[in-house]
Amino acid sequence: MTTDHDRGRFTFQQDWFELIRHEWEERTAHLRNRELRILEIGCFEGCSTTWILDNLMSHPHSLMTAIDTFEGGMEHQRDKGQDQPPDRYQLSTLKQRFDSNVAKCPEVAKLRVIQARSEDALVTLRQRRRTFNFIYIDASHVAIDVLHDAVLSWHMLEEGGTLVFDDYSWRGFIEDCYNPRAAVRAFVKCARPEVECTETESQLWVKRVPNRIPATPNPDPALYYWDKGLAKNSL
Repeated sequence: MTTDHDRGRFTFQQDWFELIRHEWEERTAHLRNRELRILEIGCFEGCSTTWILDNLMSHPHSLMTAIDTFEGGMEHQRDKGQDQPPDRYQLSTLKQRFDSNVAKCPEVAKLRVIQARSEDALVTLRQRRRTFNFIYIDASHVAIDVLHDAVLSWHMLEEGGTLVFDDYSWRGFIEDCYNPRAAVRAFVKCARPEVECTETESQLWVKRVPNRIPATPNPDPALYYWDKGLAKNSL
C-alpha cells in the first residue's frame, strides 16, 4: 500500500482524491493482488490514477484504461471571469502534469490512456467488447453526461464488479437537474434489480449483482399505459 511519503513524489495542484483516499483504502482492500480490469472515466492530474496504479495493479495481468479530454469540464470553465485567477486549474498544462505523475508509478506500463470525450471513447470500447470489473466515473459533473457515462459503463461491467460514482453529494449548480446526484439516482432506479449500493461521504459505490427482481408482465391490457394526467404531473 502506498504511504503518505510515497504520495509526496507526485505533483497535484488539486488534491480532491486525497480527501477520500482513506475510504478507498478500506473499500478496495479485498481487491489487492487480484487480476483487475479497471476503467477510470475522468482522471484530471492523475491523483486517483496514480493511487490505483500503486495499490491495485500488482497482479501481472491487471490492466487499466483511463479516459479524459484533459480540457477540464463545465465546472472548470465557468470559473473564468468570476473573481478567480486566470486559468485557475492551469488546463493548458493538465495533460503534461498527468503524464509526469503516472510516469512515476512502477505499474504505468499497465495503463492505457484515451484522450477523448467519454461519450466517444465508451462507445468505442463497447464496440470492441471490452469488459471491466471496476469502473470509476469522475468525468463531467453535468447530470446528463454522468447518466450517459453510467449507462454505457454498465454494459461493460461484469457481474460482481464495482461501479463508483464520484461527487454524489456535490452541488456545484443551483439547479438540481445539473448535479450528478440527479443522474446517479435515475440510473440506480433503472438498474435496481442488479445493484447493491453503499453511500460514503461523497461517493456512491455500486456492486453489480445477479438480477433479483425479474420482470413481471402486466396481465391487464387496460393498464398498459400511464394515465396521461398522472404522467404529465410527474415530469
